[in-house]
Amino acid sequence: MRSIFIFVFVLFVGKITSQTNFSAGVLPKVVTSFKISPKMKWVNSIESREFFYDEKFELTHSLVDVSTIFSLKTEMNNKLNFGFIFRFKDGEVEYRSLQHYNIIHSLEQFQMGHRFAFEQFYDDVINLRGRYRFTIQRALNGDKIDVFEWYLKLSNEYLWQFNDENLEIRLAPNLGYRLSKRNKIEFGVEYRAANFIRELNKNELWMRCTMYISL
Repeated sequence: MRSIFIFVFVLFVGKITSQTNFSAGVLPKVVTSFKISPKMKWVNSIESREFFYDEKFELTHSLVDVSTIFSLKTEMNNKLNFGFIFRFKDGEVEYRSLQHYNIIHSLEQFQMGHRFAFEQFYDDVINLRGRYRFTIQRALNGDKIDVFEWYLKLSNEYLWQFNDENLEIRLAPNLGYRLSKRNKIEFGVEYRAANFIRELNKNELWMRCTMYISL
């Protein structure tokens, strides 16, 4: 598995260096969740997007995403999410609705997750997007993630824009730390390659920091 990730990393680095349309930035994010019932949670998040390189090195504010999602546990390890995302950009507000289905498999030393998503963007016309994300997570000490311990999380996601037939691929290695039974923080990078099948004409590298708070 380590060889596979090294191969993918080298492939993506080669793609970055061979293209001129490249940008980089930071994505700070805070996620809060509130337990409504034994099977339902209310999850809210706010994420800012800040560029520090876009054709030149300069700190530039891009947008803010605010989401509100209801998460329903359908089976022991499966969840159905539905909610909205509000994007604040250039003095305007964009609206998006979403539906996610999450499947989690817990093994001896690993936890694997699959997320199938469908999203609707509301503009002059409704734009549709499908998403699939695979995630694998492992404790760095022992077989499970205990309080005050680090863990590794790797994810690979594919996003398909139905209206303009555009594929985007995302690869994100993250290092997490469990602060308490309810709270954790993750640091990592995320590489995004847009229009991947026809021609790679846009690629981005993001530095991520995400705080998870369970109330």
